[in-house]
Amino acid sequence: MISPPEKIKHVLLAGFLTGFLFYADAQALKDHLQKGDRYFQKKDYGNALQNYLDALALDENDAHTNYKTGVSYLHEENYRQAVVFLEKAYNLKPDVDPQIDYHLGMAYREDHQFDKARKHFEIFKNSHKNLAAVAKQKIAECIIGDSLMRISTNATVRPVDEINTAFSEFSPLITRDGKALVFTSNRSEDDYQIKSANNFEDVYISQKQGEQWARPEKISPAINVKLNEAAISLSADGKTLFLYYEEGGGDIYTSTLENGAWSQPVPLNRFVNHPKYREAGACLSPDGSRLYFSSNRPGGKGGYDIYVSKMGANGQWGRPSNLGSTINTRANEESPFLHADGVTLYFSSNGHATLGNNDIFKSVFQAGKWTLPENLGYPINTSGYDGYFVLTEDGGSGYFTSRRQNAPGNTDIFMVVYSTIPSAVKKSQKSANAANAPGDQLSAHGKEVVTVLKGTVIDVLNTNPLEATISLVDNSDNRVISKITTDPSGSFELVIPHGGNFGITTEKPGYLFNSMNIKLPALEKYQEIDTHILLVKAVVGSKVVLKNVFFDVNQYALKPESLSELENIRNLLMRNPHWRIQINGHTDNIGHPKINMELSLKRAESVVQYLIKEGIAADRVQAKGYGSEKPLVSNDDEAEGRQINRRTEIEIIE
Repeated sequence: MISPPEKIKHVLLAGFLTGFLFYADAQALKDHLQKGDRYFQKKDYGNALQNYLDALALDENDAHTNYKTGVSYLHEENYRQAVVFLEKAYNLKPDVDPQIDYHLGMAYREDHQFDKARKHFEIFKNSHKNLAAVAKQKIAECIIGDSLMRISTNATVRPVDEINTAFSEFSPLITRDGKALVFTSNRSEDDYQIKSANNFEDVYISQKQGEQWARPEKISPAINVKLNEAAISLSADGKTLFLYYEEGGGDIYTSTLENGAWSQPVPLNRFVNHPKYREAGACLSPDGSRLYFSSNRPGGKGGYDIYVSKMGANGQWGRPSNLGSTINTRANEESPFLHADGVTLYFSSNGHATLGNNDIFKSVFQAGKWTLPENLGYPINTSGYDGYFVLTEDGGSGYFTSRRQNAPGNTDIFMVVYSTIPSAVKKSQKSANAANAPGDQLSAHGKEVVTVLKGTVIDVLNTNPLEATISLVDNSDNRVISKITTDPSGSFELVIPHGGNFGITTEKPGYLFNSMNIKLPALEKYQEIDTHILLVKAVVGSKVVLKNVFFDVNQYALKPESLSELENIRNLLMRNPHWRIQINGHTDNIGHPKINMELSLKRAESVVQYLIKEGIAADRVQAKGYGSEKPLVSNDDEAEGRQINRRTEIEIIE
């Protein structure tokens, strides 16, 4: 039996131990949070995540820690987990951070939960009036993504488990008989190489054994000789391999199979390999007469464009030509693959309407031109990267590269099997002709209608509905397709008869015009996009982003697609002769600040010079370049934020 003094001693000891353990846990929690926050501020989200998870093990219901954990998962591209922790943070404390709805919307969108994503982007739009345009763009992307998810693909997709590892595997190439698979990987068993990031990319080959692929082997010491090599195309006879080497800006080489061995690779000529710019993905036509390749050389439509070069009588590739604005956009088009039919082109793009990142598209050369690219749809395309698509001769199966949740590597190789052979073109020629007829306004429930844009025009400050005029312009030829007037309640329905790149201008006296740009896929199914168009009253200090003023990457010459928008500015000034305006140029934060500042100013000056040339007095317009000084959103998100921050604005200064 314990005496009373002994009982007191035990009680005190127990209390001391409890207090000590509580203090130790509290100190450990504080340490994890401080370390996590330091990594978070440095944008080292992997280490931040580990510390936040350790903190949540000690206090699982802290809203702020759950929020930062979710944001870290979002940056680490683990969208399923991002949703879990951001949802929990939101349920614990809906106002945990002013950006919670944006980040939760992004997590839902990347996880293909488009309805939930739209809900949070709507909340973000209403609570962040200055970023309403950003939120509206995200809402439109969700609507498009939801439409793309509904495309019937008749396909099943599975990872090629016998090929994929925890490293990167990409650019699958198959021989005509389907018995050999060539691909590129940075796999390694050398711990020192892995830790020092010296596990460079090599080319591998695997042989088909029954229904499985055998253990891959490096293809040849004659090919794997540089720091990084990549296989990008295989000729129809399987005897010529096109390779990418880091020579010049990045060049294309070829190696041929001779007596069972691959020859020393040799570079293609100067028409294909630009000395200062990068040539990446390539493919050869079945008859060997044409080479399609991707390059970021000057004079293109955007970042990486697809070009074609023809074989000359001298056996050399001739000067390449750009495939044009039907295929190429202001963003990137890469990894072209021409099917054995000789007319169906598959490629990867983040400039056409996608599920979130690069998607795989197809276009058919028909009646002397390329058809509007068609998104291959889910489950081939996802919110992550998808590209390097190749298809068997019979069209029954293919292989491609993708970055997906729960996959072992950074990028992996997937196989697609079609239950029915996909047709070359889903859209009938009759439908295509009807869609391209100038001025046609089809029934809102007709089969040829792709999209109906509907909503309300409102004042940005008081949200009152406004009666306004809305014009729809095809940016490819600056042709006004239709012009409508909203009803007294500000409501409208605008029929967009086919896929493409469109400018939408909303005008009302006393307001700056609203500029929208929308890219729509060539879908057969009717779809609706609900939106609000916000108008800003025309007072000193008012400004709007010009969504339809276009420049090539790192260039300041206005593209022809900008003409309609430039005329809108000129007409606005003609109707308001007492106004003075400033054109503001902005860039993202990539590159040297001085160069960015110069580029933003020159782009703004290009707009000013156009207006002066078209009769606007020089003392009424001026240019200002801000470089990357005034971002609308964070530049951390390469695919989203930087694109938003690269913009041209009009501002009333007097």
